[in-house]
Amino acid sequence: MKPIQYSVPVPKDRTVFIQEDVLDKFYPYMHRHEEHQLIWIVEGDGQLLVDDNLHDFHQGDIFLLGSNQAHVFKSRPLGERVRSVSVFFSDKGALANMLHLPELSVLLDFISKNKRGFQVPKEHLSRVRRRFDILKKSDHMDQLINFCYLLRALNAVSSELKPLSGISISESEEAGSIRIHTLCRYIEHNFRENISLETVSDKANLTPQAFCRFFKRSTGKTFVSYLNEIRVREACRLLGSSRYDSIAGIAYDCGFNSITNFNRVFRSIIGLSPKEYLLSYQNILHQ
Repeated sequence: MKPIQYSVPVPKDRTVFIQEDVLDKFYPYMHRHEEHQLIWIVEGDGQLLVDDNLHDFHQGDIFLLGSNQAHVFKSRPLGERVRSVSVFFSDKGALANMLHLPELSVLLDFISKNKRGFQVPKEHLSRVRRRFDILKKSDHMDQLINFCYLLRALNAVSSELKPLSGISISESEEAGSIRIHTLCRYIEHNFRENISLETVSDKANLTPQAFCRFFKRSTGKTFVSYLNEIRVREACRLLGSSRYDSIAGIAYDCGFNSITNFNRVFRSIIGLSPKEYLLSYQNILHQ
């Protein structure tokens, strides 16, 4: 399903736009918008679909949705009141000009590195919610200052943030960064093939043992887990596209050599079987 391109009604006199909603349900259609959205779920529980990834949400949770990242919130059970506070902002225009100041450039870098969104870890929610609440109650210049404080609070826990969709690559040394990105691009372009550890370690000009250490240090993942996440991410996309007649066909097309292994790996990463994921995906789009 193609997401709707939504226009956020940002006032022309605002660099940062804060919106509080109290409704019987969230906006019900898969959509995207140019602005980044920080959203605090004040009341409500349900599921969030981001690109092809499903996430449960609960009262008190906070998410960042990146610019033009397709998403939809579906509350559970239906009909119960939902309440949220959203901060919409663009990394272009006036805000970008301000964040290019040397003292604030770390915040612009933080936004750039988190374009695929994230969920604030539970152990940091109370601190971030306090910043959110201060921002909601402020106005004019104070609002802009408190927005920077909110970003700073999030940046302080950036090493613990995981993208809502896609695969993350942790920061590495400058010299190793080009090498790891080259290797990751190779894996992403060839994941449907039978990529062996020996093949990819040869690409890196390392022994298999040295490659495993280098890859884990650079990405925070083993080679096998990284490859499996890419394959499962593609399987999620195909399951949502309705272009395949069978789940087995998707499994083999994504590089898995057996449906049993596919089911096991899919559940370990997504938390659902492929059939359960497909049912949840269809329910969240057609409720």
